[in-house]
Amino acid sequence: LTASDTQVDQTFAGTVVAENSVAVHARVSGYIVEKFVKGGEQVVAGQPLYRIDSRQYEASLANAEAQAAQANANLKNAEVDLQRYETLASQDAIAQQRVDTQRSATEQAKATYEAYEASVKIAQDNMGDTMVYAPYSGTLRLDDVDTGTYVQAGSTTLVTIDSIDPIFVEFSMTEQEYLDFMKNPTTDDSNGPNIQLKLADGETYNQPGSIVQAAKSLDQSTGKLVLKASFPNPDHLLLPNMFATVISPGQKLKDAILVPSRAILQIMDKNFIYVVNADGVVEQKSVEVGGTSGSDTIIKAGLAPGDTIIVDGLTKVKNGVKVNAKLLSKEQLKATK
Repeated sequence: LTASDTQVDQTFAGTVVAENSVAVHARVSGYIVEKFVKGGEQVVAGQPLYRIDSRQYEASLANAEAQAAQANANLKNAEVDLQRYETLASQDAIAQQRVDTQRSATEQAKATYEAYEASVKIAQDNMGDTMVYAPYSGTLRLDDVDTGTYVQAGSTTLVTIDSIDPIFVEFSMTEQEYLDFMKNPTTDDSNGPNIQLKLADGETYNQPGSIVQAAKSLDQSTGKLVLKASFPNPDHLLLPNMFATVISPGQKLKDAILVPSRAILQIMDKNFIYVVNADGVVEQKSVEVGGTSGSDTIIKAGLAPGDTIIVDGLTKVKNGVKVNAKLLSKEQLKATK
């Protein structure tokens, strides 16, 4: 064994969650007559999702436009009469009261026209809302409703969209882990993304992430602090509800002793390592373990630099037995994982 300066990584169990998750509702009520997507598909912002029966809204728009046209004609007639009366009044041909009455009638006609114009705008909006579009890019859940479904404006969920690029990984840490985490200067945002993610197959995700959210207090039921890390997800490899291990670079230990994690025997709540002494005899030593660094575990107490430990063949040896050990280099150890 040799001692070297080692960085202790902190690891936390995490769950992939969508950055945004929105249930899409229609703004108008009616039957779905067209469906352009299906659950599980990827969509982009502005992509059509559904079309709702627009016939009643077309009729409402036509009626509003007709009323607005009639009100506009009445306004123009009132304006022409007002202009004529003002000319006659300037020639003292009619009383000023007649002009004032016509001006009031013209203002009333204008107000009526503007009210019908507002009705046209509402009818146009309702017509436009019969097409339902994706509010942002993401993945559709499998809760999509089918063609022919009657939807109620603002209440019926047509489909739910999860945004997946970037995507969050939610994890939690204990109070002690949080204090250790905050002591580590490498977690400062100025150093850029530095959070790694190990997937369920043991592979490390190829994009680093950053801590973006943290709860304001410890959860009273678990005593843990919940955090979220954001990861780029351009290939959509990470999906909501996947499990992954969050790896945060921890503090650096000076002259730390590292051993392959597979060399450690766990018996009850204690950890042991088989050591070969100078006489070639196996000794079982109790050790105190620290954090991990890759596939190695840091030994805080129980071993010393220069000790020879047994990594492979643990089932074939026992305490006090003389062995003919074969020394392996670090490269050989990595090759025989």
